[in-house]
Amino acid sequence: MSVRVHLYRKYSSLFEKVFFARLDQDIKISSGDTIPDPADFEILVHPTPKKAWIEASPNLHAIVIPWAGIPKNTREIMTAYPHISMHNLHHNSFNTAEFGLTLLLAAAKFLIPMDQTLRNNDWSPRYQPSQAILLRGKKALILGYGEIGQALGSYCLGLGMKVIATKRHPDHCSSDPDIQLFSPDKLHSLLPEAEVLFIALPLTEETEDLVGKKEINLMPKGSILINIGRGPIVNQYALYDSLVSEHLRAAGSDVWYNYPKSEASRQSTPPAEVPFGRLDNFVLSPHRGGMVEDVEKQRAKALADLLNAANRNLPIPNKVDLEMGY
Repeated sequence: MSVRVHLYRKYSSLFEKVFFARLDQDIKISSGDTIPDPADFEILVHPTPKKAWIEASPNLHAIVIPWAGIPKNTREIMTAYPHISMHNLHHNSFNTAEFGLTLLLAAAKFLIPMDQTLRNNDWSPRYQPSQAILLRGKKALILGYGEIGQALGSYCLGLGMKVIATKRHPDHCSSDPDIQLFSPDKLHSLLPEAEVLFIALPLTEETEDLVGKKEINLMPKGSILINIGRGPIVNQYALYDSLVSEHLRAAGSDVWYNYPKSEASRQSTPPAEVPFGRLDNFVLSPHRGGMVEDVEKQRAKALADLLNAANRNLPIPNKVDLEMGY
């Protein structure tokens, strides 16, 4: 018997073209932001499902959050429904990893201030002592060796860097033989080696404020921090102070502490409580790391593959551990 699926939102024509071309033809699909009648779906694709949606269909056994991680409110709601499994899509893992590498290169080479200066026809940075560093031979510590972290690791190796990483169960992961894995409780012993620190973790109770003043001060002076996980994993005040004092040579982030709450506030919302935008040694990006030209195609293929697995009575990919939040 074919599986029945409801998509909470209507997608673009490009998404639908790719999605239905890849989807098993016998899967029954409905879509829309109102609960269908009859509500008989077995799988719900919804970014933030509320109780009304979860309880609408007596047949519901799986929910797909169409990105990586689960919002805190959703985790709290889903504790009451242990019989319903949660799943993610990881279609943009390589996109995000590439963007993390972009932030690293821009920060390490101080590209942004040189760009801004030359736009004003000012060539003076060419004749000043260089602040840029060579990344080859430097050691990168990646916090979170999931799909994004693994891609980051391979990119860093390609630059000639040394790579170590943390993962909750390092013994259960087959990693590149050139990358050494450690459990998260080794963080403080690893930070003194971290000439580059990548944050590629989800935001949970355990990871919030994970990197603060103590952790940053354990890093070598002149190191670089890149955050592509979630903003609050790094204490914003400690990060700002370390950049002002130049304990950290540079940093870059695609994730933040404040986000616009309305369309009207999109041009007037500071991303943090501290003025990161005033710092020449900080590279800012408005949480676009996972977005590339082909992201709709990537999402369509990933969702179709996940639903095909369910339809063929195979394990549904990317199951989330509700307790851990990813």
